[in-house]
Amino acid sequence: MRNNLWIIWWARYYRGSVPWTRILCAGVVFLVLAGFVSLFPGRESKSVSMLLADDSFSPLEPAIWQQSLNPGKLSGLLSNDFFSTLPPTSVITSTSEIGSGLTVFTTIDEKSQLSLLKLMRRYHPQIGAGVLLNLKTGAIEAMADYRHADENGTILPQDSGNLCLDSSFPAASLFKIVTAYGVLERKGVTRHTRFPVIGRYHTLYKYQLGLGKSRYRYQPSEVSFEKAFARSVNPVFGKFGIDYFPDHQLLQLAETFAFNRPLGFDLSVSSSVVRASDTTYQRAETASGFIKTTTLSPLHAALIAGAPLASGKLKRPFVVARVIAENGAELFYHQERQSEFQLVDKKACAELVAMMRATVKYGTASKAFKHLKRKRSYRNWEVGGKTGSLDMPNSNRRCEWFAGFGRDLKSDREVAVALVLVHGEKRTISSGYIAAELIAGALRK
Repeated sequence: MRNNLWIIWWARYYRGSVPWTRILCAGVVFLVLAGFVSLFPGRESKSVSMLLADDSFSPLEPAIWQQSLNPGKLSGLLSNDFFSTLPPTSVITSTSEIGSGLTVFTTIDEKSQLSLLKLMRRYHPQIGAGVLLNLKTGAIEAMADYRHADENGTILPQDSGNLCLDSSFPAASLFKIVTAYGVLERKGVTRHTRFPVIGRYHTLYKYQLGLGKSRYRYQPSEVSFEKAFARSVNPVFGKFGIDYFPDHQLLQLAETFAFNRPLGFDLSVSSSVVRASDTTYQRAETASGFIKTTTLSPLHAALIAGAPLASGKLKRPFVVARVIAENGAELFYHQERQSEFQLVDKKACAELVAMMRATVKYGTASKAFKHLKRKRSYRNWEVGGKTGSLDMPNSNRRCEWFAGFGRDLKSDREVAVALVLVHGEKRTISSGYIAAELIAGALRK
């Protein structure tokens, strides 16, 4: 205690033996250092002054603080062909009607974008669309669509715009993510809970749901919830729709995942749709994804696949980071916001993440990720997802999905991906394989 300099100094100050000139100098030095530090704020902690609304005391919405360029006008800065152009670029000079000579800095990672574009062109499906999303920030690192030269608008109209933002694709078994979360929220249900199943896994007949009789005799068996999800067992999820969710509750659950309402993004996104069921069997079809009227956009699919991993911290997706005028003035910069929907039940999220990992481990996506599992770096990754396939509503062309996530345990980097392919008469490649390549490339950074 006798050698503690702070106590000695305080004792001298208390007795009045410390000259006031020293105290004054110390105060001046502190103020100078504080002012010097304030001149160098971090990029992520950029602050803006609070603007007031018309009533002179209410703050404006945070998304429009000090933005000379209204966020609602961002959709006019990027043309639809920006996301399908080779070679890809992350910075462009906009010549839109909003203003010419604007430099637009996007979140596109040129390496990931190039990989996505090359893979779709190499395997040339009739239609393809994919999204790679950084779950930590909400930044879109890759977003590209593709149309085969022979498609000519026979599957989707040519004026559909960016297919990654188009909700014309049937959600198929991706909706099982929504149903599974709703079931896992219930007390006493885990991924190990067992449920009965009759007949084949990938069919959905009325007798499998207890709504009719079959002329054949099937011995009921039991499967765990995890296996039913990983191998996409339709009768189990159909029964969930009948037993657990009256029609209005199933619609409310879908709205929790941002169905039937706008999805916030820099560009215009068509709303994903779930329709009310007229019959009990239709409710079973909706809960299992075995219905064409439930539609989904690839961007929304990536958010749904990443939401369980984010567990209540899902960020609003964005693609425009900054906009600079010709004179160097900053007209717009992105401000981080939470997504329009969040999954707040952490127990259900943890169980759902484990079930999505089982899909890649031994379920319907195991073959697509087989080549990655041989690599040493895969040991440090957690990869999961969900597959789905169903015919397009107005065509007999097969729509195939993979939506999932990847996490590097060392760097804690987290990404979500969604890939949809519409095949012609022959299936060229699985959507899971392209998604696996995207995830691997993103986690190697």
